[in-house]
Amino acid sequence: MKLFLLFIFTTAALSAADVPLVVEGKPVSEIVLAQDATPSVRTAARELQRHLRAMSGAELPIVQAASPGVKNQVYLGESDATRKLGFSLEGLKRDGFKIVAAENHVIVAGPQFYHFAKSFSLFRDVSRNEWQKKWEELTGHKWRLPPLTDYRDFSKECGFHTMDGTGTLYGVYALLEQLGMRWYAPIPELGLVIPESKNLAIKVQNTKEEPEFPVRFFADCRVGWSIPDEFLWYKAMRVGSDRFVPIYHSVSGPIEIAPEQQPQEYYGRVGGKVDYKTPRFSSERLRADTAAYLEVVDKHFPGIGYIGIGQPDGWSLLDSADAAAGWDKFKERGQSGRYSDYAWDFNMAVRDRLKGKYPDKKFTVFAYGPTGKIPSHLKKVPDDVVIGYTQTAAGWSLADRAHELANRNEWIAAMNSSEQLLIWEYYLQHAPNYNFPPVPIIFPAHMKQSFDGLYDHALGFTAEIGWTASTIDTKAANMPIMARPWISHLMLYLHSKLCWNRNLDIQATMDEYFELFYGPAKAEMKEFFTFAESVWMRPDPRQITSAGGFLKQADVDRYFDILGRAKAKAGESIHGRRIAGITGEMEPLKLLFEKLKRTGPNLQIKTAQEPPVVDGDLNKPFWRADDPQGYAFQPLREMLTGETPHHVDTQVAFRWLDDNSALIVGIECREPKMNRLVEACKEPDSMDIFGDDMVEIRLETAGGIRPFIGINSAGVIYDHCVTERVEDLPAFYRVGKAAVKKYADRWTVEVRIDAKPLSGARPTTFLPWGVNICRQRKAGNTTEHYMLSPSGTNFREPTVMGNIFVRK
Repeated sequence: MKLFLLFIFTTAALSAADVPLVVEGKPVSEIVLAQDATPSVRTAARELQRHLRAMSGAELPIVQAASPGVKNQVYLGESDATRKLGFSLEGLKRDGFKIVAAENHVIVAGPQFYHFAKSFSLFRDVSRNEWQKKWEELTGHKWRLPPLTDYRDFSKECGFHTMDGTGTLYGVYALLEQLGMRWYAPIPELGLVIPESKNLAIKVQNTKEEPEFPVRFFADCRVGWSIPDEFLWYKAMRVGSDRFVPIYHSVSGPIEIAPEQQPQEYYGRVGGKVDYKTPRFSSERLRADTAAYLEVVDKHFPGIGYIGIGQPDGWSLLDSADAAAGWDKFKERGQSGRYSDYAWDFNMAVRDRLKGKYPDKKFTVFAYGPTGKIPSHLKKVPDDVVIGYTQTAAGWSLADRAHELANRNEWIAAMNSSEQLLIWEYYLQHAPNYNFPPVPIIFPAHMKQSFDGLYDHALGFTAEIGWTASTIDTKAANMPIMARPWISHLMLYLHSKLCWNRNLDIQATMDEYFELFYGPAKAEMKEFFTFAESVWMRPDPRQITSAGGFLKQADVDRYFDILGRAKAKAGESIHGRRIAGITGEMEPLKLLFEKLKRTGPNLQIKTAQEPPVVDGDLNKPFWRADDPQGYAFQPLREMLTGETPHHVDTQVAFRWLDDNSALIVGIECREPKMNRLVEACKEPDSMDIFGDDMVEIRLETAGGIRPFIGINSAGVIYDHCVTERVEDLPAFYRVGKAAVKKYADRWTVEVRIDAKPLSGARPTTFLPWGVNICRQRKAGNTTEHYMLSPSGTNFREPTVMGNIFVRK
């Protein structure tokens, strides 16, 4: 499906000096590239060919030399042919590009920077699951593989990385933009604006464009695993870099893998115990071994101009002795400056060990979390040090984020050049493990403020963005990996435009977006995004609860009112399909406040990387690895009084599989009279089960489907599903796997509940799953009932359920 705009070019309207590409739907030009063209230049040729065909119906041939009889040529990349025409890339900075159109030719070219091909060949032919093993063999240590190879941004189809600087490819997209194309969203067909014309020509020009920043990269988007359309959308946004600036949690290298086997001097003691997540930065052993680790990294990843000295991810505690020695500056400097002096002392000690061996290298260090504020006694950042400053400009309206800009300005004031600051920006709210409601996050004013303070002061950005849970499902459906692309794309589009143009008129750019992308519904969609911005900019907590938060029920109603009016105007056109895409992503909001009315307990549940063998054994590492007593086993209480019984004990625990495939439930039923268990029911799905010793599991998924599972002590299963929307029911529902195990003093149940048949998205804080567990005990003198959420005879009511959710 294409959008047909009124960009109609006729031969009569063309200047005599313009270079025609297509006339009356027929190609009058060809695409020429050198025989030894690089992968990105070859991709540029294919992209120019396919998009011109989409616009005009004409296919320009791709050749390696100008053909006799063909009057016009489009040369891509530098070559002998372009040099004969007097073309040169001299004077072009970074990974920019030039477009020259004159007489009968167009030249589009820019430099190419293939970082990974130069520095990461050692692991190119090694499977991902073998990387750590190979690294340990190379180093002779149980050290963590540095995450330099794992950006997951390499496209096999295209043959390069999004991080690579691909000037010629950027230039091709700029040329197509001149013809009216726009790349607004990474969604095949619907995400692009493709004007129709049977006559296409390139205006005479001598254009040079250079990025404002040498580094413009989106991290964690896993785009190398995605569909080619999404990968190329990032390149259309001119994502890339002319250098590789590694900034990562390198101190985790020596300390993270098998910490019990590492020198214990690495680790701090907190509360009298060794804490393996707390580095002891005063340790000479840790300083020496971190330097040794970084030397090994440089040896096996050659040609990188920077050495990264990075604190561990999530570091939050300090060694007790170091804190007593005065390194904890919380009282004087607040949370963002709490460990700045401490980490800086360590970072510079490691740098000093290495700089004599690597006089031409620069060093990157984090300003992250408790090291965000500049060290108290630092006047000037050494010339060979680059600060990786982490920020979340989307949250600058909040009190706990307001300090970020001030802290950043203090760092900038202490720097001697724009080569000393790299911004690590977070646009991750919509990643599945961040549990954020599906609202548009719109903050153009804060984004522009952030950029205006960085022009001429920074190398650029590494920006983390959200990804979907299953890369397999998205690829099969020909959809992007980007999480919620319909409500996420606009700010990423503006971010990329600002990386190339400090004078960008954001309002004009957004107005063009409303006009081209939503057509007859442009006024309503402008209203929608303007309202979305006003909601997002409220200085209220982002955590949504029944008691408060930045989002209100009235906001949800208004969102869908505006979208409904927009869809009515746009109808079933391509504009309407785009609006429907936004509406679909936001649909869960309609359930949000209803789910928050549940009266039962709120339980954070643990994730598991691998599924268990479902055998009823609740003592295996799957359940007990983190805590010998069991992680978050919750007691069941008497259904009427809410009291915990003394004569029997029933506990339940939950695990969510990290691939979002299933919920695992474990229930332990202590029983002093195992010989008196009632197990009359022998047939699955028989109502007789309700007269037995049994447990009931009642759930409500985020989509409103309510599975009900009963299992008696003999392992017989009753499973059923209900929902308010009968059409949502699975055609034939069965529990994935279930097992019962008996002991002398208890019986246990283990159940795998597959998510897909229930349309069960990952339970999150904003859309948790409802849950109640009931044990019916018949082995005693009278029938007894115990519940996770005691509710008397209202056990079947969804409102009395508790909530289970996975937090990041």
